Parts: sequence; structure tokens; C-alpha cells
Amino acid sequence: MAARRLSTLAITIQLPSPSVVMSHCQPETLPGYHYVATAAGDSHALANEVPLAILLNGVSHAVMMVSPCQLDEFITGFLVSEGIIKHPREIHDLEFHRQGEALEADTLEARVTLGNGAHYRWKEHRRSLAGRTGCGLCGIESLAQALPQVPRLPAAPLPSVTALEKLYRQLPDWQPLGQECGSLHAAFFADLDGQILHACEDVGRHNALDKLIGTLLHQKSPSAPGMVLMTSRCSIELVQKMGRASLPTLVTLGAPTGLAVRQAREAGLNLLHLPRKQSPRVYSTSESEPHHDD
Repeated sequence: MAARRLSTLAITIQLPSPSVVMSHCQPETLPGYHYVATAAGDSHALANEVPLAILLNGVSHAVMMVSPCQLDEFITGFLVSEGIIKHPREIHDLEFHRQGEALEADTLEARVTLGNGAHYRWKEHRRSLAGRTGCGLCGIESLAQALPQVPRLPAAPLPSVTALEKLYRQLPDWQPLGQECGSLHAAFFADLDGQILHACEDVGRHNALDKLIGTLLHQKSPSAPGMVLMTSRCSIELVQKMGRASLPTLVTLGAPTGLAVRQAREAGLNLLHLPRKQSPRVYSTSESEPHHDD
């Protein structure tokens, strides 16, 4: 089994081979569909999707359905955006292993070794979730845990209309898999002029953002001036991930939920909606006042 070591982090990536991993990044073509109106059949490129089991210090934490690209960035971004680690240095080791096949697709396992501080933080989080059933919130003990307070973000300028228009025009060129398959979400990081610097695609919108966060951390530029654009709607989870990653500006192509807007205002997140044929809409800014109960 081949292994490689990243220069920016003390992480060992063990995978079957680079060629196997890269092949999973490419769409697959499955024959067998036909048109409703006729009996004619055809085929189409489909996005690749695999289950990835995440083990933290030998204990199962989650199984995620992901596009099997940029997996090291995904793990880093996922752990940061979920509040398990505060910095990539808290990942002491990371290995990926192929566990076999299901439905003729590989199943992968990420084995993460956490430092002592992150391990303790994760254990406390697990303890608060243990043994809770029937509340309808996947084991969450209270509403305070379901809707955690997001750290107040530093003030950041709103992007200009010109920058947003420039950003929007570039999107197709930065989504090669999405252009071919039409079934992937994407997360982009652009500078304040609207020039895209990084792009990550995945079958899951949360995964795409986690990959982007991990990419910025690996590039040691999480606090660089700029903005994140998501091709999806904005839900509260995306706001929480932005806050934990200290990213102050989020633009989405889909409208936000009301709860996402309220938490964005609490956190001072610049939250914008970029409709296709209408002017950009600002729902929250870094000057938004936090809501306080009377």
C-alpha cells in the first residue's frame, strides 16, 4: 500500500495507489436508462460517490458519503468545521485505507490520530451525545447543542456588485465534474475582486465546504481576505462551519433559511444571496447587531 507525506501537515496518507484514487475522481458512465417517451436507451456520465468511515483514535465517529477527491482536505476541514480540532496541528496522523467493495464501489476508511487536547474535546462531545434517544435531534441533549453559539467573526467588507458578477461568470470553468455530471455541489474561495483562487466539488454541499476549508488550512491562508461562494442554498450548518473556520463572507446561489440568517446576524457573518437574474441580496453583515432577549 502506497503512502505519501504532506509537507504542510504531519499527515501520512495511505491509499491503494495514486491511479486508483484519481480514477475515482472521474465520473462513471453506466448504461441502462431509457427515455419515458420512447424505448430508446442512452448513457450519461454520473458523479462518483463512496462511503468514507472516519475513525478518531481508533473509535468510529461518522460515515460520510463523499466524492473521493481531496480527501485529506476534507478530513481537515470536517474536523475544524465540526469543532473537534482548532488547528490542523491537532491531527497527528491520518491514513486512508480501502476496506472493500459495496455495490461494486470502493469503501474507504480514514484513521485519524488526534492530539491530547483534541481527543479530550472530542470525548466530551461524545459523552454529551451518549444514550440520548427519542428527542428528534439525533441524540442532541438540548436546543443549545443543536443551535450552538458561533464565535463573533471579525469585521470584513462586503463584496462589490462588480466582484460578484466577475465571480459568477467564472463558475462554469471551475466545475469540470459538475459540468460533465450536473449532480455536484461546489465551494469556491475568491479574493475581494472576484477572482476565484480555489474550488472544491462534492456530491454533498457540506462536504464541498469542508474540502474548501481544509484546502485553505493546508495553504495556510484561512484568514486571507476574500469570500466563499456555495452553489447550494444556505442552511444553518453552513453558517456554523463558516464561523468555526473564521471565514467572514458567504455567498450562496440558493436562498438562505430564516434560521441561517438569524445565526449569521448573531455571528456578524456577511451573508449574501446571488440570484441568477436579480441583484445580489444582503441578509447579514459584519455590522449586524446580535439579537438579545429582553
